Amino acid sequence: MPDKKRRAPSLTGASSFLSSIIAIVVGLIFGFVILLISNPSQAVKGLGVILMGGFGGGAKGVGQMLYYATPVILTGLSVGFAFKTGLFNIGASGQLIVGGFAAVYVGVNWTFLPGPLHLIAAVLAAMIVGGIWASIPGLFKAYLNVNEVISCIMLNYIGMYGVNFLIKSTNVYNQLKNQTVNVAAGAALPYGGLDKVFYEQIGNL
Repeated sequence: MPDKKRRAPSLTGASSFLSSIIAIVVGLIFGFVILLISNPSQAVKGLGVILMGGFGGGAKGVGQMLYYATPVILTGLSVGFAFKTGLFNIGASGQLIVGGFAAVYVGVNWTFLPGPLHLIAAVLAAMIVGGIWASIPGLFKAYLNVNEVISCIMLNYIGMYGVNFLIKSTNVYNQLKNQTVNVAAGAALPYGGLDKVFYEQIGNL
């Protein structure tokens, strides 16, 4: 009996890993079937692109993959951290959007701050505003017993459409390019030499 108890965690981990692999394989199979239906002549090539991902573009592809994946990875980390405490933070995407807008707004407008302070202020603004947005479903749960999953999903959409409205109604939006303006140089995160490692492709994204 004691031996069975010792083996249980490893068996659970192996089962979870195997389930993840099966889910990935099934997803790839369904994706390949859809590619065959939509464009049979390019289906195999398309599957190859999916499997290679950023590695198919050399150093530039890897740099782009890391550039775009880092915010998603960190957002997933916030979900995992909350899950370890027994909470299901399904509102992480809305918190990312709201916090990101705060960082961009400070990065564009608070140019009176010197370089390092400007960067720190932008990061702190993202953390504070994102944290405040995340506290709303917590307060609803604590004081009004509102289900946090439902309130988080609703706040995701409120945050998304609210940020879309704020971007277009403030000076962080460039109507000619149909995108947000670049933040001040002092508020931009330093590349730390990665632009050299990836042949300066990160700086050209």
